[in-house]
Amino acid sequence: LPWALGPPSMSFWEAVPDPGPGRHVPLSHTQAYVTTVYTSVVEDLTRNKQHRFIIVDQEFFRLWWDGVASAKQKVQVHELVAQRRLEFVLGGQVMHDEAVTHVDDQILQLTEGHGFLYETFGIQPQFSWQVYSFGASTTTPTLFALAGFSGHIISRIDYDLKVTMQQKQMQFVWRGSKSLMAQQETFTHDLDENGYCLGTEKHPEHRAWELVWELVAHQGEWERVEEELTLFSLGSASRSAGCCFWPTGLQCFSAICQHGPSDELHQQPHTQDRCLLGVRHTDYFQAIHSTHISWHIRNHHNFLPYSSGDLTPTPGLFLLDMFHSGTGFYASRSGLKGLARRASALLYAGESMFTRFMLAPHRFLDQAWGLQQLQKLRWAVSEVTPHLSGLTPPKVRDMFVEHLGAGMQGVCKLMASIIQDSQALGDASSCAEPGGHFAMVYHPLAWTVTTIVTPTADFPEVNLTDETGNPVPAQVQNSKETPSAYDLLVLTTIPGFSYRHYVIRPMRRAQKDTQETGASVDSTKQFGRRPRTNRRQAGRRPVHMENDCYTVYLDKDTNLMHSIWERQSNRTIQVTQEFMEYHDNSDEGQISISNNYVFAPNGTSKPVWAAVEMEILEGQLLTEIQRCFYRTVNDRDPTYTIYSQLARGPPGADGELLCHRIEQEYRVGPLELNHEAIWRTSTHLNTAQVLYSDNNGYQMQRRAYKQYMVNTITRNYYPMTQSAFIQDRQSRLVLLSEQVHGVSSQGSGQMEDFFHRQLLIKQQWALSVNVTLNDTSVVHSVLWLLLGPSTLTRDLGQRSGVALQHRPVVLIRELSETTRVHPDFQQQEAVMLPPSLHLQILSIPGWTYNLNHTKHLQNLQKGHQGQAKVDFCRVLLWLHHLYEKGQHPVLSQPVMVNLQSVLWSLGSVVSMEECSLTGTWDVGTLQRWSWKIQDGHQHRGLCAPGSGFARDFQPDP
Repeated sequence: LPWALGPPSMSFWEAVPDPGPGRHVPLSHTQAYVTTVYTSVVEDLTRNKQHRFIIVDQEFFRLWWDGVASAKQKVQVHELVAQRRLEFVLGGQVMHDEAVTHVDDQILQLTEGHGFLYETFGIQPQFSWQVYSFGASTTTPTLFALAGFSGHIISRIDYDLKVTMQQKQMQFVWRGSKSLMAQQETFTHDLDENGYCLGTEKHPEHRAWELVWELVAHQGEWERVEEELTLFSLGSASRSAGCCFWPTGLQCFSAICQHGPSDELHQQPHTQDRCLLGVRHTDYFQAIHSTHISWHIRNHHNFLPYSSGDLTPTPGLFLLDMFHSGTGFYASRSGLKGLARRASALLYAGESMFTRFMLAPHRFLDQAWGLQQLQKLRWAVSEVTPHLSGLTPPKVRDMFVEHLGAGMQGVCKLMASIIQDSQALGDASSCAEPGGHFAMVYHPLAWTVTTIVTPTADFPEVNLTDETGNPVPAQVQNSKETPSAYDLLVLTTIPGFSYRHYVIRPMRRAQKDTQETGASVDSTKQFGRRPRTNRRQAGRRPVHMENDCYTVYLDKDTNLMHSIWERQSNRTIQVTQEFMEYHDNSDEGQISISNNYVFAPNGTSKPVWAAVEMEILEGQLLTEIQRCFYRTVNDRDPTYTIYSQLARGPPGADGELLCHRIEQEYRVGPLELNHEAIWRTSTHLNTAQVLYSDNNGYQMQRRAYKQYMVNTITRNYYPMTQSAFIQDRQSRLVLLSEQVHGVSSQGSGQMEDFFHRQLLIKQQWALSVNVTLNDTSVVHSVLWLLLGPSTLTRDLGQRSGVALQHRPVVLIRELSETTRVHPDFQQQEAVMLPPSLHLQILSIPGWTYNLNHTKHLQNLQKGHQGQAKVDFCRVLLWLHHLYEKGQHPVLSQPVMVNLQSVLWSLGSVVSMEECSLTGTWDVGTLQRWSWKIQDGHQHRGLCAPGSGFARDFQPDP
């Protein structure tokens, strides 16, 4: 299926290609495409024993399977899968984008798809197909090796690199992890051209298959077919050990149309002596594996950013030309990117909370309903991962927002129900007086965290008590979200996977008279608007805020940050930050035009604000600086707003993560048309324009600034999913983000974050399918800034990044006479891991199949798809070591964990199985192929320990 169609039942293209040449038939719903494709495939494969077909995305197939397929068709599919004529490749719920998705979401969508395939067919996909991502990440070979794949196919890599590989070899052994190296290497094939061997003037041989298809289908000119076939084979087979891999997708929506010309081609005498492997990945990989060629190694280097030498974009198959740099999508649809990450974080918290609850005594919650809420959000988070790149029409974007919003609402209801059920176990005599709010704070990580949470109240004078009835200090300020409400800043310390409970009541007059402890109100200092012309006087009149780790200096003449003093190194670093903008080419006469993917500014970035207004709010828990950037001096509303917070946490290890960060919440927009917004941080660090940014929140990559003949600015932008830093010999400046955006270092000591863009694309292809990026929204997210010697930021950066992604969840409800304020909770013990480990997931998957593989296959053969009920004591656990080999002298060391001891508070572990990444295959039986490499050795690509675990728990009474 065309990757860009979006989920079923949503109108997308107004017309799609019909099997007849040059004709179009209007189709209003993708459901029609799904029905046509899979129904015709099953019919065609059943009739024609020589035909083969592969299926990639499970979302489309699952919807056809559950909502369209008849009982007869399901039996036929089972037979075709058993005969290996219908093959599932990759097998994830979708084909995720590799640049802008988080590793957690990549694993989730793979797990969703693989779980369905194993439960339904008892199979594990053996090969992966990841050809639509705009660039390829080093996270992929590691994850795919852990998932059990023996071969991998990519397509969209940088144009210059692809040309170099076309002259030598398109295959290599990819080692994505510095730590795992040969343990998790993946044999990888890069397609000759993007997706389906479409050619260019520079490489006409790559156009051969397209021409052959047309000739066979319509003209039958076999002499010319022979010429084109020879041209293609000479260019392609020499790079593929004599075997040509010709995928033939995206031609039409009918299997009969798809297979017809291919059959004719294979039957011709001109093709009998050629290796034509165009249908199944298994055929190609088996043929090339049997050659015993030694392949070169690609070590922990990715294929980002991406630019291509292809043709003009067309609906359904987006390509770029050699003058285009595909880095604009790092910031396209920024609001959708932020919503997707918040949904993923809520899902993470809901999964562990539900798991802990189901393994503890409970009374009223409907287990099946609770699992259903999680499954809905799993589906919504998975399905959006290919579309975070930004190529979505407004209707499709709105549908994703609706699905994510509904899923988040369901999980919030589930978590609230768990709280109510837990309260039902308490002392019924301790009820609240009406008026006020009950707040529950849940910490979803397996460490103790000290942080500030922000429940909301509708009254400014507050009395706050904890679960023991003791007063709690808090700080009150006007809400940023709701003008009539108030934010309560509460300092809290919560152990791993634990709760804190607070009661928020309005302060009574009698309490005021007795000076009972209540929430304090900030003292405020306001600074008027300062014009940008004042920058010539910068540094003469500083004002500062401080905690035990930093002193931040601001300039009263400019209202900008001036410098930061860091206590541990006793060093002052000049740090200035400001919003800037790139102006984009939008004229079709230009060589390069910005669009959803392409970033094509017509020059360097420039400050577009005329004045800055500043307000400092001082409180007992933190100091907040609010700065508003105005496009003109007299504007009423700011275009940019940044809230910087410096917290005062407790001394010692409990407060170190809180003390060593400056939180910066930004709000950007609406922008002017054809403008792109960045947040530039400039320092006097001597960094030589070397930037470090993460791949998918998994591992860091060094990014040295490079000079190019064209597009030097844009080709030095990279995705920042979670973290980035610059450094010199003494200090490191780290930025952590709760959502993905672009990042670059355009000058020594500089780092700029690409937040938001608004484009009116005039190109006809964009207008015809309504994918212009006229995004008038205001986007907001959070950054954490860490500064200090590399030893300090190295220790805290990894955990801080995870802590930002998974902040405590605050749930609030109204107090009533039936609310038990201080119930006698049967509070479970904390789940605690060493500081170098992250409990990446703890969930109840909801699988119903028999744990015994042989029995599961027997059940499938009998027509039974597993056990009748979900086993709620069956838990999926992922552990993630946060530090790479050599990154830290202590924290990088392997860690031995006694899981029975760590997880004893959940119940008794009665059985354990170490499994593949997606939890569906016993790692002891997972045999991956080995490939010879050019160092003279042959490495067995077996999964190393630590992939994932499936657990059965027996709840304690």
